[in-house]
Order: sequence, then structure tokens, then C-alpha cells
Amino acid sequence: MRFAALSICVIVFSGVLLADDQHIETDDDFDYSRIKTFTIRTGKINNSRPELNNQIVTGRIREAVLAVLTSKGLKESSDRPDMFVDFEVDGVDWSVGPFGRASPIPNRGSQPARGRGQRAAPNPAPSSERVDFTEGTLVIDFTIAPATLIWRGVYRDNEKNSSNFAQKLPDDAKKLLIEYPPKRKK
Repeated sequence: MRFAALSICVIVFSGVLLADDQHIETDDDFDYSRIKTFTIRTGKINNSRPELNNQIVTGRIREAVLAVLTSKGLKESSDRPDMFVDFEVDGVDWSVGPFGRASPIPNRGSQPARGRGQRAAPNPAPSSERVDFTEGTLVIDFTIAPATLIWRGVYRDNEKNSSNFAQKLPDDAKKLLIEYPPKRKK
């Protein structure tokens, strides 16, 4: 009977435990009305899973950022933009073992080869490895020259697997960018 009650509690509260989380940091002294143009510089994905680390996913995030910023009246410019946009994605796959203990599945990136210091080809985590959920983080940074951070958005998301996480990334980026430009504190 206790096990059934505990199981029901875990099921009911699992949505809360796996809820999305976002955090925004801003430079409160910066005048955001000065920003009229931007350029998206880099998009980096720190995961060896091919369903997450590919040009299609980075392109979709880039398109989402571009759409939101242009809808806010900013213009994309490669010639001396007012602001630089960078984003980075980290994803960790987790497996839940006996007694409900979760442990990360190793992200098998490039490993050193034996002898002569040469590196072996990347070896992604095996697809036969059971993945119970993927914990991912999207970070979007806005900087001005010379490399001064003025706005950072961090979005944490837990999904069933890396594919689901990759599909939700553009929407996660849009949710973060709703908070730009920050409201002036009185």
C-alpha cells in the first residue's frame, strides 16, 4: 500500500520535478534603446548526439532568435552592429537505474588514441543505451563591443530524449527573448 501511494506521488509531482526553468541576467545601467542593429555570431552545441548536434538545429535556433529580435524592431546587420548575439546548448542524457537513482550517460566525444597523441574519431554515446530523459540548457548572450555582456538568458529543459529537446530549442529561445529588452527598474 505504501509503495502504491509513493508511486502515485512520484507520478503526480514528476511534472514539477521536470519543469522548464529560465533565468535572465541584465546590465541594469545599460540603455537598451541604443540598440538598433545586431548580428548572430556563433551557435555552439556541446553534445555528440547527432540528433542534437547538427546544422539544422543551430539553424532553427538562429531563425527563432532572428524572428523575435526583428519583431522587436531590431535589424540584422553584419556591418558594425550595435549588439552581438551568441548562443550555446548543452545536453546531458540520464538513465534511471535501480531504486530511482539517476546517473548521466557519458557523452563520448573525441577520445585520445593510444600512442603518438593522435585523437580518435568522435564516438557518440551508443544509441542502444537506455535514455530516460535529457537535461538541456540553452544560453543566449547579447554583448556589445568590446565583449561586454549586457543580457544573458538561460533556459533549462528536461525532455524524454535528445530528439525532443532539439525540437523544442527554437521555442525555448523565443520564451527567453520575450524578456528582451528588460523593463527599466524604478
